[in-house]
Amino acid sequence: MLIEKSKQLIQLSQDKLNQEKIAKNLQVFQSRQKQITEAVATTQTIVEALQGFRNRGIMITGGLQKVNDLLSIVVNAEAEFQKNPEWIIGDDKFKGNELKSNVAALKSIIEQQLSRAWKNYLEEKKIPNANSEMLTVLEKVKGFKFTIQQIRSLDEDIKEIKFPKNNVDFEKYERKIEQLKQCWGNLNSDDVPLGVLELLKAAANQGASLELLTDEVKDWIKKYNISDSLKIRLV
Repeated sequence: MLIEKSKQLIQLSQDKLNQEKIAKNLQVFQSRQKQITEAVATTQTIVEALQGFRNRGIMITGGLQKVNDLLSIVVNAEAEFQKNPEWIIGDDKFKGNELKSNVAALKSIIEQQLSRAWKNYLEEKKIPNANSEMLTVLEKVKGFKFTIQQIRSLDEDIKEIKFPKNNVDFEKYERKIEQLKQCWGNLNSDDVPLGVLELLKAAANQGASLELLTDEVKDWIKKYNISDSLKIRLV
């Protein structure tokens, strides 16, 4: 009986010591968990953005060294944690700040490249230039007003983002791009002769040739009193 009670006392003592040890290190474990969770969340957002571009054949190859550094930290941490879970609470062992720094550096590099890739993507799509001055001119034509409002709204939506955050986001902006192109294609009005329409569309985008400035166009410009809004530029 004495031996049994002694064993129970030893076990209770050991349990108490373990509980005290756990309580003492709980805050450290929670801190490590937060560092890892934040690193994973940040990395996940980068991966999702990259996937959206890769689904369209646009590969982002920069930041490979930062990726390798990050993977090295993660692989080492996983191996050490498997051998001894308490390893992760050692400040001199688990490089939490180094992990955070590498993730931040990787995020910065990839985001810069994604931003450049998005600008190139928009240029390849040949989106008409929503020149503010020209839109103001076109908006004076009653039949164009609603379409011009749509063009302004879509153009602002597309240009306000640095890049799509994921594949779903990418699909949303692809639809906006097509809607914007369609709006430009819908710039037709009974109030506007075909020659005037050609000149205005050309002027709003790549620039209009003087050959488009026919007598019919001149008369229309005078009618709507917008001659001061049109400028001649050398290319």
